Amino acid sequence: MDVRELFPERDEIDEVQAAAIAAVAARLGMEREWLAEDDYIHEIVGGAIDGERVAWVERRTKDDGGWVDVDYSLRMRVGEVLVREWVVDTYNPYFGCDVGYLRWWGEAVVIVYREKHRTIACRLGLEGAPQLRAIGDGWTALGDVLLHESAARGLVERLQLPELRAATPMPGELANERMSVGACSRGHVLGESPAALQRQIAAGLPEVAAPIAELLVGALAYRFWDPFPPLAATYEEAFDDHRWNTPCWLPYYLVCASPEAERQVLLAQLDAVAARPPEAFAAEDNAAELACRHIAGRCAELAAACRAGRLPKGESCYFWVDWAQEAFAGAEALFPAGMWKVWQTLRPRAHALQAFGESR
Repeated sequence: MDVRELFPERDEIDEVQAAAIAAVAARLGMEREWLAEDDYIHEIVGGAIDGERVAWVERRTKDDGGWVDVDYSLRMRVGEVLVREWVVDTYNPYFGCDVGYLRWWGEAVVIVYREKHRTIACRLGLEGAPQLRAIGDGWTALGDVLLHESAARGLVERLQLPELRAATPMPGELANERMSVGACSRGHVLGESPAALQRQIAAGLPEVAAPIAELLVGALAYRFWDPFPPLAATYEEAFDDHRWNTPCWLPYYLVCASPEAERQVLLAQLDAVAARPPEAFAAEDNAAELACRHIAGRCAELAAACRAGRLPKGESCYFWVDWAQEAFAGAEALFPAGMWKVWQTLRPRAHALQAFGESR
């Protein structure tokens, strides 16, 4: 499932913010855009009101003829007192800062904004360092949960608001159901007892060879215990461009690289997992069950890709690129042993395998 199709279009987000901006401008007694005494054009590009609390993002720009000076500031006011001002952290403000979400949560605000390279969620209190976390470009807020697309295909990830804690992700189908009713539970915080969770997930799958079960658990469900990226105080700290790329197509590469007899055995195991029925009694916060449902759905897609000899149309995989492989070599502790052994076996053929990932 392409989860990017689940999230609101930019126009829908802009409509919500337009109403909030108008309300903030009225509260502040300002126009939405004005030429100030500093000879800069100022514009309110995001806003939120909660009782006596007002927050807004203000763009300040001046074109000197060949050089455009621009910055974005998040301002927080309680009553008539400006209590916090923070220059919104971006790669380069010249390339813009599109505010999609701004809301007061007690004594703090949470903002979601898109800059040149990334979509960022940030919590900013009345004092102390900001807390930033990169999220997928597709996202929506449902009460105290922020749902966003994952780098791992078919998953939707959860952040608990306002803390921005990474919580149990969900298969795209379940996330779609939650979005349709406008409510979603907070899930469980990630990072606790990953080895125990891996065993629970493997036990919930149909009987397949242990190494294959560990491959599927590691390659497809690692986001159920991996809380990356961490919260950070600055843009530079938050965004490590050398994080490895998702291994979620690794089972496909194993099948493609196997002799015909082994390939048929592997395909039969993918088919068996794909046929796994969901547990009717499982709540949406049962991490092992959610992971099993996700694995089953992905195995159906993997089996189809293996039989077609290519990734789905429009899909790309960058797992095997050299720099990502070098970074991935340090991630052993995150994955089950069976999956790691598969990767070690396939890695010498990385450049040849990359050709199998080209969708045609």
